[in-house]
Amino acid sequence: MKKTVVAIMVCFLSFSAVQAQNWEKYKAEDLEFVAYYPKEPKRTVQKVPTAVGELDMHMIMYSPTSGDDNAVYSVIRSDYPEEQFKDADDEYNKTVLDGAVKGAVSNVKGFLVFDHEVKFNGYPGRSIKIKMQGGYIYINAYLVENSMFITQVICLEDKDRNDSIYRFLNSFELIKTK
Repeated sequence: MKKTVVAIMVCFLSFSAVQAQNWEKYKAEDLEFVAYYPKEPKRTVQKVPTAVGELDMHMIMYSPTSGDDNAVYSVIRSDYPEEQFKDADDEYNKTVLDGAVKGAVSNVKGFLVFDHEVKFNGYPGRSIKIKMQGGYIYINAYLVENSMFITQVICLEDKDRNDSIYRFLNSFELIKTK
């Protein structure tokens, strides 16, 4: 009898673990990316004033109401004018990414914990972590020609470095590759 109860409990726990792993694939062909979210995200667009004019900021975001280690999972895409990147070199791309990092830190009045230069599918990028009041923001930013892709997860201090942060950030894929 005890073996049967143990076997049932193992099956139940295994099934629960598998259910917890079933994230939803979100594919945005028009925005040229795929990412996996814990639940279906909401898509919005905002006009954002910048030094190069008003840009459309496409945001695909999921904000759990409870039962999750994180407060926000999002992918953001903004397209800059093509002429701004016509003769862009590595140094220019670095400057653009530097501006994105500084802007992210400033927007939340945070502190930069780490900032790593990365390559993603041949494109330049940054992987950063920002300490803000009450929590952390993990961001991967990629400059794909004249488009900026930002993946981010926001977590509370006591949930720092949880597995779902990396699961989301690592699920991001470009449909367009170099």
